[in-house]
Formats: sequence, structure tokens, C-alpha cells
Amino acid sequence: MLSKSVISNVMAGGLVAIINITVAISVAALMFSGTKPEYFATGVAILLLGTVICGLGGTLGSGFQGIIIAPRSGLAPVFAGLVASVIAVASDSGSVLPTIIMTIMVTTLVTGIILFVLGFFRLGGLVRYIPYPVMGGFFAGIGAIFVRGGVSVASDESLSIENLDMLLDPAVIVLVVPALIFAITLYVLQRRISHWAVFPSILLIAFAGFYLILGAMGLERVDAAAAGWLPKIASMSATLPIFDFSQLTLVDWGVVAGQSGSIATVAVLCSIILLLDTSGIEIIANCELKPNRELKLAGITNIVNGLAGGYPGVHVASDTAFTYKLGGDKRLMGFVYAGTVALAMAAGTGFIGTIPTFILGGLLVYVGIDFLIDWAWRTRNDLPRLDYLMVLLILGVIIFIGILEGVAFGFFVAIVLFVINYSRLSVIKNEISGAEHASHVDRNPEKRRILNEHGGQIHIMKLQGFIFFGTADGLYEAVRARVEAAADGVPMRYLVLDFLHVSELDTSAVQAFAKLAKLSNVEGFCIAVTKISEEMRERLDRVNFFTSPGAEPARLRFDQLDDGAAWSENNILAEHNVTTGDGHGRDVALRLGTLLGDEDAARAISPYFETLRASAGEYLFNQGDPGDSLYVLDSGVAAVVIIFDDGNERIIRIFEEGTLLGEMALYTQAPRSASVRIEETGILYRLPIDNFYKMQENHPAAAGLFHSFVVRLLAERLDRANRELKNYS
Repeated sequence: MLSKSVISNVMAGGLVAIINITVAISVAALMFSGTKPEYFATGVAILLLGTVICGLGGTLGSGFQGIIIAPRSGLAPVFAGLVASVIAVASDSGSVLPTIIMTIMVTTLVTGIILFVLGFFRLGGLVRYIPYPVMGGFFAGIGAIFVRGGVSVASDESLSIENLDMLLDPAVIVLVVPALIFAITLYVLQRRISHWAVFPSILLIAFAGFYLILGAMGLERVDAAAAGWLPKIASMSATLPIFDFSQLTLVDWGVVAGQSGSIATVAVLCSIILLLDTSGIEIIANCELKPNRELKLAGITNIVNGLAGGYPGVHVASDTAFTYKLGGDKRLMGFVYAGTVALAMAAGTGFIGTIPTFILGGLLVYVGIDFLIDWAWRTRNDLPRLDYLMVLLILGVIIFIGILEGVAFGFFVAIVLFVINYSRLSVIKNEISGAEHASHVDRNPEKRRILNEHGGQIHIMKLQGFIFFGTADGLYEAVRARVEAAADGVPMRYLVLDFLHVSELDTSAVQAFAKLAKLSNVEGFCIAVTKISEEMRERLDRVNFFTSPGAEPARLRFDQLDDGAAWSENNILAEHNVTTGDGHGRDVALRLGTLLGDEDAARAISPYFETLRASAGEYLFNQGDPGDSLYVLDSGVAAVVIIFDDGNERIIRIFEEGTLLGEMALYTQAPRSASVRIEETGILYRLPIDNFYKMQENHPAAAGLFHSFVVRLLAERLDRANRELKNYS
């Protein structure tokens, strides 16, 4: 006895095959509307062959066994335009059908190659960059074309903007109204009743009802076909092979090449639809699919499909949901699905002539209504007004001009809107005065006082994002405004531009930097550019943005923001004749007196300090060492270095003469968090921990002054850090 699983999978596969056979005939009717009957028969064969190959490909290779891969009806308007274009420009009537078939084969083959390449190189995410309003407008336009195509199929008259008055013809009304009633009924019931049996039941009722009425009226099928109630299709005993390669000489290859726009559109649409429906299938079947694997599968399937002469297909979430609800979750379902369609192909085209045109046309109208309501109506509350207007504009262009023109118009408008909107975003992430942002150089009290007074002459701008002509001009205007404003009466002498968060510098933006260089020359301010990539630097070099060392005003490049800020600070200090000295002649009392502001206290505690001479390259202590001393740097330069696990290092702070270092570890008794290396040979005074305790015991008042000095120093550093955070937040 057959298991429940086998029965469920066989039933699901058979039902979805019957539905897709009907849809395939409707799509073929749309594609070849108004053409010769033999063209329509060939179109049905192309759709059915694509259904068989796609069905087998999905069953054999997908990550979900119950997948349905099938020709997408949403591509039909593109193919309808393609067929019409070939018929219009083909040089010889005998070459029309071979050229149409070859164009469809090339389209399917190219689509397969592109899908495979996207999957192979893991580029599935690229299609997600297509603007949503463009997609919405396109799919809404697809819906409008489906409605128009459905009316054309039902009436056997080609409907266009120019001949809308045909809808007033009683003979047309009689044929079209049943199709509209069928479509609206199907749409409403599908929305109201969420059950797998709704769709096939309505098809069966409509089909049976038609023949009951036909019998009651005493009419034969021939009479119904003559009246337009049944399709006119050439009789074919079998539908294979679709393309006889002996007809290659009849193909107009120039016409095939002329359809490159439609071919590219189909490939892009298949990529988008596949990825969207793959996400939907994961939710429906509670499974995890790998998008790039599914892209490669669809690619291989469509390459085979194209070589055989089939219509392109990708994953279908709605069909997969339909079969999954019926219990179709095994590969058996896919084999039944593909096998049933193959049997229909083997039976020839005779059965197609039994399907009423109001069903074929009504199915197209139903799909069109579904697209229009989803994309042109429901999105009105989900999208911003401008985006929704864009959807409607694209819809209008597709209706009145054409589908490719609508897509091109959508991309053009999207690009223009993107440029306008992105230009409104400031390329300046943060800006701060040099009085608020100190560099990573720790300086003595006198230097700090001067920089506190004159640091406003330094202006720091942290840049961000993609700098192009729209945003670069905003940067230039901001700099010019700062120059003209002379904030708080302080002129800008040094501009620091940090490129750490800049993703790209467009070639068109370089001219704005050329203007900035001219402004620098005219106003006399220097520019320090930090953290800029080599590629961006080369672009600025082309407009001679950077100057050679020693030129005035200087425009130089630095590795880090702090390097550029320190260079600016050094220039200000040099202008005030404050330079790094040679210390106090190894007199610790004089140095401590300068720091504490009390010579007596300095003399009292100076014996507890040891004098050291350290050479460049020597380490005072290493990361992880015990915190057993602090140092006063009397002369020379020291660097705080972080050494990473991979052996790389980073200088996080520089100490000049007259500064204190290593005090945190001494007070907390924690291991050293970083290493200190001597960069320039100098003199240091070391206070070991034992002497530290003796100093407190023997000279508590003087030690208290020393503690107060350390607290003030730490408080200044914390205050500076807080101000920077506030300005950068």
C-alpha cells in the first residue's frame, strides 16, 4: 500500500503541473498574440520544454527537495516585446520563426551563464542594489502589460493605446467580459480563501461550465473557435524538436543581436526574482538555502534549457508554497511535476485548442491585477511620496512607451535622485578646533598653556563617505566659511583633513580640492591631509594639491590624524619661540620645581628620584612588566608603544621634555599596559616604588603636593578626552 507521503507528493506534483501547463499556454498566447497559429503552437512548446527542464533541474540539484523551478510569467511582457520586435524587423518571412526561436534560446542561454557567474563568484548580493522604486515601477508595468495582454488574448484583437475604442465594440465586449469576471473572481477568492484547492477548483468549474453552456446552445468546438471562444492553433502531433538546426541558415543574426537590451533585462530580472523567491522559500519551508548555490543551479539548468530551446525559469516561491501545503516535499514530487508536463508535450498541441480563451486571457488579467495591486496600490503607504511617485511614473512610461524605456527611465531618475539626496549629506563627519583636540604628544605645562591659547588656529575636519562632485563642493564651502568667519576672532592657520572614514574620492571631486589648494595659497593657511589612501593621494597629486617640504603654505600628507595635529601644534609652538630644550642640566630639583610650582617641596623630594640617561631605541619598560616606578622626562622624547600579538606595534602617545609617564601603574600596582621606548636620547628621573613610600612617610606635605600635581595632570587629560568625545559625538 502506498504511503501517505508518496500519495501527497504525487498529487502535489500533478496539480502544480496542470496549473503550470495552463499558465504556460496563457503566456504563449500573450507572447504570440496576433501572430500565425503555428507561432503560438511553437510558443507553447517552448514554455512546456522550459517547464520540464527547470522542473528536473530544481528537483535534482536544489538544497530543498520540494523546490519548484519554472518559467516565470513575469518575463512574458519582455518576451512579447522581443517577439514583436523580431517580427517587425525580420528581413524575410521565412526567417521569422527560426529567428524568434534562436533569440529565445540565446536569451535563456545568456541568462543561465549570468546566473552561474553570479553564483560562482558569490555576487548574489549585487542585484540587491537595484532601487526598490525601480523594481516596483517595473513590476507594476508588468501588471499593466498582463492586463492588456489578457484582453488581447480573450478578444483575439491586439489592444494598444491607439485602439482603446475597440473595447466599445459589442463583439469584443462579449469575449472580454467573461475573462474579466473569471480574473476578478479568481483574485478575490484567492485572497479571501487560503486553501490549495481554490485555484484548481475555479479552473475546473470555468472549464466545465463553458462546455455545459456550449452543449446547451448546441454548438460544436469548430463553431466556438470561429466565434473566438477557443484559440486558433496549428495542429502538431508532437512539440519536439523545437528548433531544427538545419534552419540555422534562416536565422537573422543581426536581429538576434539587436535584442541585447531585452536579453539583458531578462537576465537581471531572473537574478532578482530568484533571490527574492529563495528568501521566501526559506520562510515557507523552514529551511536554509544558499543563494549562491541556487544561482549556480539555476545557471546550469538554464544553460541546458537554452541549448534545448526552452523558456528561462527560476525558483517560484508561490508554487513551492502550494506543493508544500499539499505535502510535496520530496524529489518524487518534482519528477511527477516534470513528467506530467512532458506527457502534455508528447500529446501534441491538440489539447490546447480545448481551453477557452476567456480562461487563457483571464489568467493573464488575474496575474496583471495581482502585480498592479501589490506594486502600484499597496506600496502607496509603504514608500515615501517621492519613491511612490517614481513607481507611478515608471508605470506610465511602460504603458505609453515601452517596458525597456520604462526601466531605463527608472534607473535614470533613481540615479538623479540618489545624487541629489547624497549631495545633501555632509561629507564632514566631525569638525573640531585644535583647542579642543590635542594631539597624541604630551607636552610640558608651558607648551600646553600656549596651545590652549592658540590651538583655535588649528581646525580639524573628519571626512566621511564617498566624496564626489556633489559633496566635495560642500567641503570647499565649509572651509571657506571657516576662513571668512575667523571663529571667535581666531584665524584658521592650519587645516587638518582626516580621510580615515572616506570610502572613495571620485575623479570629479578632485577639482574641488584644486580650488581648496588655491584658497590655501590666497589665505595663507596650511593643510595636513591624514590617513589618505595611495589611490586618493595620486588623484590629488594630479592637480598639484600637495606641496614639497619647506614650501609655504604647506600642504602635506601624514599617516595618522594625530601626526597632522602634532605637526600643526609644533608650528604654532615654533612661532612662539618655544622648542624642546635640553632639560635642566640634570638638576632634578629644578625640574620638579617647575612641575610642582613649589621649590622647597621639590628640593625635599628630589633625593628620592634616580637620574637615568636613556639612549634612542632603549626601552624603559615593556608591556606586562610590574608597575614599580614612574618617570619624569627631563630631556629627549619617549614613545608609548602597544605591541600586538602578531608582532606589529603602534605608537599611541609621545612624551616630550617636562612630562610625567608611567604614573598609572605605580598608583594602581597593575602591570604595564604598554611599552615605553626612547625615541631621542635624553635624561629621565625615576621614582622607584620603595622611594615613593619613603617620600610619603618622611615628607608627607611635599608628597601631598606631588600627588596633587599627578591628580591635576590626570584631570587635564580626562577633561581633554571628554571634550573630544563631546565634539566627536
